Amino acid sequence: MRHIPNILSSFRIVLIPFFVLKVIQGNMFAAALLLILSALTDMLDGFLARRFGWVTNVGKVLDPVADKLTQISVCVLFAIHLAEFWFLFAILALKELTIMLFSAYLVKNRVQLEGARWFGKLTTALFYTSMILIALFPALPVWVVYTLLISTIICAIGATLMYIPEFIQHKKRIKPEIELEIE
Repeated sequence: MRHIPNILSSFRIVLIPFFVLKVIQGNMFAAALLLILSALTDMLDGFLARRFGWVTNVGKVLDPVADKLTQISVCVLFAIHLAEFWFLFAILALKELTIMLFSAYLVKNRVQLEGARWFGKLTTALFYTSMILIALFPALPVWVVYTLLISTIICAIGATLMYIPEFIQHKKRIKPEIELEIE
């Protein structure tokens, strides 16, 4: 039972190619449904892990990887599909890549990650909400799309800035490897 959250995170990764296919086919309604399913499984895996103590080291890595891969895929595809907003999607994708690189650095150096903070969760929720609305309602006025994207970007940048002190604290705990001198 304790592996259910990891299975749900893996399922979100499996959903990505289907999402990609639906966007390429121009079926934005189906793409939105897949995003809704991804968001729901993201919430469910987090709830189950915390509620029942099913938090694992694998899950601490797998869940954010699933989030980042999903969000980067959405940004790349929407940047292509909604080319007039490509720059805004690029900013969001860059934020996700930055957080992914910081996290990968910490994991590589065996730093235990605590999991997402409230501001990361808020950013993810706003991201999913905005992208689902954009996919479900392709005739949204341009100003609404800009408002959704800029709100998401402001929240994403704020979350990134709030993660920086935590990254610095974690980085300080990394022990340098001892170099052995061979004589």
